[in-house]
Amino acid sequence: MAQRPDIAPFANAVSPPLPAAPPGQRRYLTLLFADLSGSTALSEALEAEDYAELLARLRHCYREIVARHGGTVVRIQGDGMLAIFGHPQPREDEGRHACEAALELHAAVRELRAGAAGRQRLSLHSGIHAGLVLVDAGDAVRGLFELLGQTPNIAARLSDLAGPDEILVSEETLGLHKHYFATGERLLLQLKGRSQPLAAYTVRARVALERRFDASVQRGLSPFVGRADELGRLRDALQDCLGGAPRWISLCAAAGIGKTRLIEEFLLRAAAGVCRVQRGHCSGDLSAEPLEPFLQILRTLERGADALPELEAARQCPAPARAAALLNLIEALARRAPLVLAIDDLHWADDASLALLHRLHDHALVQGLPLLMLTATRLQPHLKQIASAEREVLALRPFDEAEASAAVAQLLPQTDPFVLAEVQRHAGGNALYIEELCHALNRGAVAQAEGARGSAWLNGLIESRLARLAPEPARVLRAAAVIGPVVPLWLLAKLAGCGADAPAVAALADEDFLLPGLSPDELRFKHGITHGVVYEAIGLAERQAMHRRVGAELRARAAAGGPAASHELLAHHDGAAGAWSDAAVHAEAAGDQALEASALDRAKRQFRAAFTALEFLPDTEARRLHWIAIAQRFGLACVFDASRADLRVLRHAVGLAHGAGDDALSARADYWHGYVSYALGETRSGLGHCERGLVTAQRCGDVALIAQLRGTLGQLRAAAADYDEAVVLLDEAVAVQRRVPRRPGRLPVGLAYSLCCRAAVLGDRGEFAAADAVFAEALDLVTGTGHAVEASILGWRACVLLWQGRWHEAERTAELQHHVGGRVRSLFTFSMGHAMAAYAAWMDRRSPQALAQVRDATAWLAARGGGLYHSLNHGWLAELQAEAGATGLARGHVAQALRRGRQHDWIGGAMALRAAAGLAERAGDAAGTARYLALARRVAARRQARHEFAVTDLFEARLRHARGARADALLDAAETVFERLGMAWHLAQARALRY
Repeated sequence: MAQRPDIAPFANAVSPPLPAAPPGQRRYLTLLFADLSGSTALSEALEAEDYAELLARLRHCYREIVARHGGTVVRIQGDGMLAIFGHPQPREDEGRHACEAALELHAAVRELRAGAAGRQRLSLHSGIHAGLVLVDAGDAVRGLFELLGQTPNIAARLSDLAGPDEILVSEETLGLHKHYFATGERLLLQLKGRSQPLAAYTVRARVALERRFDASVQRGLSPFVGRADELGRLRDALQDCLGGAPRWISLCAAAGIGKTRLIEEFLLRAAAGVCRVQRGHCSGDLSAEPLEPFLQILRTLERGADALPELEAARQCPAPARAAALLNLIEALARRAPLVLAIDDLHWADDASLALLHRLHDHALVQGLPLLMLTATRLQPHLKQIASAEREVLALRPFDEAEASAAVAQLLPQTDPFVLAEVQRHAGGNALYIEELCHALNRGAVAQAEGARGSAWLNGLIESRLARLAPEPARVLRAAAVIGPVVPLWLLAKLAGCGADAPAVAALADEDFLLPGLSPDELRFKHGITHGVVYEAIGLAERQAMHRRVGAELRARAAAGGPAASHELLAHHDGAAGAWSDAAVHAEAAGDQALEASALDRAKRQFRAAFTALEFLPDTEARRLHWIAIAQRFGLACVFDASRADLRVLRHAVGLAHGAGDDALSARADYWHGYVSYALGETRSGLGHCERGLVTAQRCGDVALIAQLRGTLGQLRAAAADYDEAVVLLDEAVAVQRRVPRRPGRLPVGLAYSLCCRAAVLGDRGEFAAADAVFAEALDLVTGTGHAVEASILGWRACVLLWQGRWHEAERTAELQHHVGGRVRSLFTFSMGHAMAAYAAWMDRRSPQALAQVRDATAWLAARGGGLYHSLNHGWLAELQAEAGATGLARGHVAQALRRGRQHDWIGGAMALRAAAGLAERAGDAAGTARYLALARRVAARRQARHEFAVTDLFEARLRHARGARADALLDAAETVFERLGMAWHLAQARALRY
């Protein structure tokens, strides 16, 4: 093809006419582009009539094969084709069907010949991608439909990149269905129009997988958790079956809850070796044949060694008598040995299969056959129509919070708990959704958990469920999606004209979309991911109109004396309605409220929403000044919960402020950039910005900012272990902050944190009693307030207690930091508290969980770019891994701690270097041992840390003692310091070495 189909128009529609999609309808579709490879050279080599005849045969292949796999050829241009899968009726596995169609197309084209005597071999190159598409009516130029959006462009780009006889399909299109195919290595493709690379595979052939469960096994299942009661009922049914009492149990649940997994787990645990198992499943494919699950069983038996006359009869019988022959075969199997008959996806069964199941069960009851029938289905109402009194329904519930947490934690073992909570919120206890989101996060496909969505194949699965809804429930569900994940009933009544008792709402509850909320006057979406799919499929104009209506209703209710809507809610609806000015105002107010409440993640999210809204307003000086003003509060929210992504916002604020030529604004912008750099442990960058900000503040005479900057420089100097200069600056900051009158309701956060940093310096210098007193003063100012600064102070307090060897007190203090950090959603303090408590437990009683806990907490922070004093984590891990004998891992953490030292973070350096000395000693490297111990003492000297000198002396004494050498001088020096500093635990350890 000379031009790409997303650029040039296609010619004629080639499929039979279908009902046109409503204008602007959003649909999740899978798109297949296919082109004839080398077509330009081929057209030049052939006579025009021969080439036309070749194109006719090619187009016949397109029409016939795509239709056979449930797709629709939208348009053809020359030798190229665009086909869609998922219209008019979406199915759950359109990506798989598109790949199967492409494989058959490629095979068919390989059989075509061109040129003299038909010696020219032909091939296609194809691209497949799925996603949200705006579908509009087509015409003679545009084809059957016009498809708009990024999805068609990406599919076309994949086709362009594919080589001769190659099929490129995006990873998100296939999902777990990738395992139905033999594929090449995972590719990362940088496509025009995408900021992030696209993961894709070359599809080479179909493999012998029949069930989605088998594909899930290959990709990695969520752990089997819970289901004890259900397994008990199945075991009881099996015992009845073995006693000659046949049973039929039907497992019923929504898609992805784990019906097949439960059956497989039961068969693995209870039925294996006790009885014979025969499996079948029903499929929704167009190629599904009558009696499908029973014919699958027949084929399985044909491959075995059974020599049953009934098997031969079933194999040879004509189609009209096949049901009776299969019935005789299953009964014969049950007479030979107890039999479990497991049939999956019964909701797709044909009438003949359902009728045969009932006949089989009736016969088993009459004959007393040892037969247990297990069926899994989604559509309980469908089965009620054909149910017998003997069929038992076992309804499966979704995972509860604990079960979902266990599943997520095992699939994402070192992902921080805040992300895990977001996965749970979106998955709603659905095992399949949990698996999909976890695998997406593992691949790096979802950058932020709050934006977690399923991949294209999962979104298509969800849309196939939506497509089965009747028009009225579908309309109500769209209205509910615009309202939000939580749906107040009064607002649903205003927007959709129905209440909780409406048939449409009941239908949505039956289909597992909406559930009762936490209060009786609200509903909620069961799965956050389903809410996202429903919402994104609503057309922009319809969606904006509904958001405007919601905003108007919220304001009208408040004006009539009802409760006022939150700024957060109004900001969301105003922004979605395109009312950007109002959205910016409310998002800013919502961020301020969240900041006041120390809800740091919500504050950052709302301030980011305000930035987004401002970007849609005209670029005026007032808008830029507003942006800078919000960035200052954003910086305050980042101080206790910073990530590297935050620096991009603050860097932009610095650029705007300096561009405005306003010294006061520039100084404050540099201040916040420097402070957040400090919070991220980027001490060198923080010092640079704060020193520049101080010069600018002095030039414009901003006295208050000068004091703040000098205090922050004191904190930065303390972080860099420049203690002499830090003490001067911190004492100055404390003196100024004590003189500032306290406003009612405002916490003295600056004073409390300056005192905390001053106490930490005292502690590292070994002045533990003085540090205790200053910590007490700092905590008196904030304890019990729930402010994030409380967690920071508790963390430093725990660290000083660790230095002193007061392990139990350190553990309790760190656990309190962890608790407060979780409450205010500060990942940094949450993680550091978890790690410190674990290390204290290790030192106190050799807790076996300590290594894993410190490792997890460090990984949580690493995903965010680390943090302040991150060398502590690496120092702890170097020591713990060395003791565990993990030499390579320990050395890696030593290197990380020293790398942090180049950022002026030396707080964990001596500990890491002692671990390196121990590793060198174990390896017989005496020179290395001496070198690392000397470096540990050099780091201790830089920090003026007498306790580190003494601990290093004790460590070297231990090494000498293990060699059988005396270390009296080292122990004398260590004991003197331990006694003077009140380090009782260390003193006892030193004295024990003398005996």
